Amino acid sequence: MKKKFRILSIDGGGLRGIVPLLILREIETRTGKKIHELFDLITGTSTGGIIACGLSCTKDGKTPALTVEKLIELYTTERETIFPYKKNFFQKIGSGINSLFNPKFSPDGLDRLLGQYFEDMKLSDTLVPIIVTSYDIKNNEVTMFKSRRSGEIGYNALLKDACRATSAAPTYLPSYKLAFGGKQRILIDGGVYINNPALGAVSDALRSNKGLKLTDIELLSLGTGSYPAELGKKDTPSWGLVNWAQPITNIMMQATSNATEYECNELVKNHLRIQLKIDDSKMSDMSDSRPATAQYIIDKVGSDIINNSEIMKKLDDFLK
Repeated sequence: MKKKFRILSIDGGGLRGIVPLLILREIETRTGKKIHELFDLITGTSTGGIIACGLSCTKDGKTPALTVEKLIELYTTERETIFPYKKNFFQKIGSGINSLFNPKFSPDGLDRLLGQYFEDMKLSDTLVPIIVTSYDIKNNEVTMFKSRRSGEIGYNALLKDACRATSAAPTYLPSYKLAFGGKQRILIDGGVYINNPALGAVSDALRSNKGLKLTDIELLSLGTGSYPAELGKKDTPSWGLVNWAQPITNIMMQATSNATEYECNELVKNHLRIQLKIDDSKMSDMSDSRPATAQYIIDKVGSDIINNSEIMKKLDDFLK
């Protein structure tokens, strides 16, 4: 029987990266294998890009430098290092005024953690091919960090640089300057155009693997949770710049993810999409670092996905 080509795709979504990580931990438990042993290509946007790098990076070319548990630690014990929570009224007011003119958060905490986790590992230091997405606003073009191109001059970026570029979500974190692919770039979160990067990975796999067909591809796409309630308000037609500024990132991310899910369902026969529905608007902000929010998400993944026999049956069938 011809070997299938398995792709793992992970959405963007800030601290809600804990959602796919909990699912990935369950996959490792059920199969007895590491994630890089189960997939032929891993792709991610924003927080998903960080996870893609973490699942595949290696120092010795044989064993993973990080574990799923270590990555879960990033999203549980280091939440406030990445997105500090404003605890009192005056902090919130000050943050609100500042965010009118500057990104909501400083990149210092994230930069430090990326340095600790990925050190000087590069795109070439991966156990399985990866793709991490970003967008270059200086040259107005799509930018993909692809390990398969790491042998080309100017394309072997540091993993911590790829992670910082893909996670530079507008209004949340500042853009990231980087020389890559022979150009000076100003990079922002890939979620502006491909928050769910599954289709981009399918296209790349078909292009870079001679003889590969759509029918050979098995695609597991993991979301980071979505709040399915109406995104806009009844007076949306009257909104201007100020009204749209706050919700536009979430709207953009959910819209692109949903569009990609639809397209993958049409194109890829063996496509499994797992997404968590968040039913409490107070727990839906992807930068919410409160312990209560983290616990809510963890509990909901357990009840709605891990302990959902129908979803687990589909996952087991996919992994056979």
